Amino acid sequence: MRNSFSNMLSYAAALQCVETWAKKSSRPSCVVPLTQAVGRITATAIFACSNRPETDVSAMDGYAFAHAAMASAPEGLSIQGLTVAGAQPVALPDGYAQKILTGASVPQGADCVMAMERMVQAPNSERIRPLQALAEKGANIRRAGEEFTQGDLLVPCGQRLDWRHIALLACQKIHAVTVVQPLHIALVANGAELSSTAADCRADSNTPMLAALFESYGARVTSFLVASDDQNALTATLEEALHKADIIVTTGGISVGMTDNVMDAFLSLGAHALFRGVKMRPGKPVSLFEKEGKLAFCLPGNPGASALCAQVLVVPYLRSVMGQQPEALLLPGRVEFAFTALPDTTHFVPVAATATAQGYVFTQLPTVGASDIIVLSRAAAFLQVNPAETIAQNQMCQVVSLQVI
Repeated sequence: MRNSFSNMLSYAAALQCVETWAKKSSRPSCVVPLTQAVGRITATAIFACSNRPETDVSAMDGYAFAHAAMASAPEGLSIQGLTVAGAQPVALPDGYAQKILTGASVPQGADCVMAMERMVQAPNSERIRPLQALAEKGANIRRAGEEFTQGDLLVPCGQRLDWRHIALLACQKIHAVTVVQPLHIALVANGAELSSTAADCRADSNTPMLAALFESYGARVTSFLVASDDQNALTATLEEALHKADIIVTTGGISVGMTDNVMDAFLSLGAHALFRGVKMRPGKPVSLFEKEGKLAFCLPGNPGASALCAQVLVVPYLRSVMGQQPEALLLPGRVEFAFTALPDTTHFVPVAATATAQGYVFTQLPTVGASDIIVLSRAAAFLQVNPAETIAQNQMCQVVSLQVI
């Protein structure tokens, strides 16, 4: 049979092949402004430039004083001065208290801060004292370096930056970050049914779906469309994509039908197959080609199968090449259904996840198969069931989360 699946790999072997090739690749780095670093992946570890806080600071608006002096002054201490955030504090004279605002450095000689509303000023007097009990020594003072100290690791290499990391780096006055340059993916959809003039024109859902997925992992995507079953046109587009991008991802045209031309097109360009078909469901036709060190992931045209193959084969490659751990986020929990895999097939079962006091509970979602799109929006994860494995109802399992990390 044309382009037959005569030597398919197991899913585990296919993933191992992908990871082996990922280890052969590395991405250059570049420096970007902190304001443009959200979603980028750090190329180096980032360490603290200074302690946080840099000095002892007040945790509230109130009064700073020496604990021993206040404890031995029943009528309170006289008020002298005010310290605000950003100002250099004046040393506190013996027997005095000083007004202080949140974030201000604690003046030398003070070892306690109490909130304004917990202090009382005697009538016709400049003395203040606790309204009730005296706070403990050291109260309401944030100590220098209590969050972290100079040289501490703030952000590891391979971290995808989000708003939390931006705040952390900004507080250290870090204005630029060294990040991994995005992997450039050429995304090629093909098929006569995608032509706007086709008698039975079909919408191309794979291209926007996969572009969004890959971009969410920090890749840069250029999309190509070959809206015909012309192998020469497809070959020309693939050749252009090979020159422009770091890797290629195709959708459709990789099975054994008369109009499935992707394999022949790559072979005509001098590429060779690293694997042809994978024993997984859905996604059996997925194949991987290589030409001069560049990989081409060839995904099925059915959207559900295309999305799954991208999640469990392409995304691990992206994560690894861009400096992240290739493993997906695994969620532990209890399954509410039973499932037995075929003897030679790895199944990926879409599940919904419900959080309970005892952890997650996973429910199998109904699906019409490899073409199913709506199930992707309802699923929280895929349950991977290995060949011949039986999952019992109420068994504890780990599922592959669809959450981007």
